[in-house]
Amino acid sequence: MSINEIVVRQLRKQGEGISERLKLDEFNTLVRRRVETFIDAIGAILPGEMFTSSTKKDNAFLVTAGSHTGAIFDKPDTDLRAIGPGAVFERRLILEADAVIEGVTLSGDPLGELLGTGCVHVKSPAVVIFRGCAFERPEDSVTSMVIIGGGAKVTLLGCVFKGSGTTSSPVVYHPAGAATDVQIAYSYNKTGNTLFTVGDATSTGNH
Repeated sequence: MSINEIVVRQLRKQGEGISERLKLDEFNTLVRRRVETFIDAIGAILPGEMFTSSTKKDNAFLVTAGSHTGAIFDKPDTDLRAIGPGAVFERRLILEADAVIEGVTLSGDPLGELLGTGCVHVKSPAVVIFRGCAFERPEDSVTSMVIIGGGAKVTLLGCVFKGSGTTSSPVVYHPAGAATDVQIAYSYNKTGNTLFTVGDATSTGNH
């Protein structure tokens, strides 16, 4: 006998004589259990859950739609991907080791605005690839969206940058290191600001 069958029998025993309500309770319970089983099976991170790197490398995270907290990833080869549209990080990500980030929206937070750390801070010696991500700041923001430390390497492929007030701060800030360390390709800068300072990054097919 499956766990679901046991749950249904218990509900029937508790609710004899209330047929319609019992049927609805049975249905709702089974749906909840199946959703929970599916979420557990694919290892998805729900809004509000913490990001825990359980192994020394190769940690993978699938994030669902909704508002997520920020995180510090310091283990090599982290893989973070959105299951579908609508996964928004409302606090900044700090990346201290190699990672691939795909399909999420990164909006940072008020503290990041105050400290000038934007939506994402990539530190040396991390090598990070952002694919199909959206970076978004409030219309009155005056900070860069992506902060890259000297010695770190970043590729931004097919990303969108939007929001942000008019400021002298570039969208992607890479003050120290070779221009080839930061590759921005086929991305769309919808802010009123410069995508990057000439000599700080390499551009291919951007709008």
